[in-house]
Amino acid sequence: MTVTALLTLIALRPAAAVVSFGPVVPFGSAAAPASTSPATVSPSTPAPASLRVPARIDPGMQTFAPIRSIETAEPAVAITFDACATRTHLAGFDRAVFDAVKREGIPVTIFVAGRWVEAHPDVMTELAGDPLVEFGDHSYDHPHMSNLSVERIIAEIDQTEAALTRYGKHSVAFRPPFGEWSHRLVYVLRSLRLPTVTWDVVSGDPSARTTRDGMIRNVLDNARPGSIIIFHINGRGWKTAEALPIILQGLRERGFRFVPLSELMASARVPASPVAPIPNAPGPEAPPPIAPIPAATLPPSAPDTHAAP
Repeated sequence: MTVTALLTLIALRPAAAVVSFGPVVPFGSAAAPASTSPATVSPSTPAPASLRVPARIDPGMQTFAPIRSIETAEPAVAITFDACATRTHLAGFDRAVFDAVKREGIPVTIFVAGRWVEAHPDVMTELAGDPLVEFGDHSYDHPHMSNLSVERIIAEIDQTEAALTRYGKHSVAFRPPFGEWSHRLVYVLRSLRLPTVTWDVVSGDPSARTTRDGMIRNVLDNARPGSIIIFHINGRGWKTAEALPIILQGLRERGFRFVPLSELMASARVPASPVAPIPNAPGPEAPPPIAPIPAATLPPSAPDTHAAP
């Protein structure tokens, strides 16, 4: 059986996949391998080839959900940025935001779309050479991932990992476009050794109605130990450059320290999410269930880099 057929079986008939091939252990479970970093993918080596299926079963196999925050007593938070791009809009790079990050000397995790990586070679060379920057996978061209076939999901990840590999980098996690996810999507990503990560603190920077003070309040009022905070660095953060230095200062004054997302994930157990198991993920005749994460949205009249292609 081909890898694609195996993944299709895993995504659509998880119970049958367990019988035939053994189960996939959820990220963060006791039976999971010590390392969660994906294998580096070269342009000539598709991601599915690196699929490994653990031998032990976990009772919560069908309760897959994204990581929104990390359960920890340490006063640590992860600052993350999305660099989105679609088939019709390659987006830009917010130099002022990155300059603020460099002045503060903090580690950050940037979730990049593959098309964005390909469109910004000079910026990528700079980012890849910065030891305080790590990368996450934000799909290739920002589709609604939960509506895709397993083959398309794999292709979106594979193309982005191939683009990152040209700079000697790989992703530490996957963040679904629009914050939309399904149990099936998270299950397939876990099979590819990529944890699915969203956020628990929304800066609100993609909204044209966002104010500097509103962003500051959003983040400082909601940050907790283990928080994953989302901003944008693709030119769509309307007030990010103004608010970010004040936010970082405020977080420091509250006793928080900044760590890479990979370090935050490795530091503590990820709390189990209260999601109901689904015996069989929907097939092509019915769309999979989507559970969007609350996020600021643009008013209808304003352009949005998160718009569907």
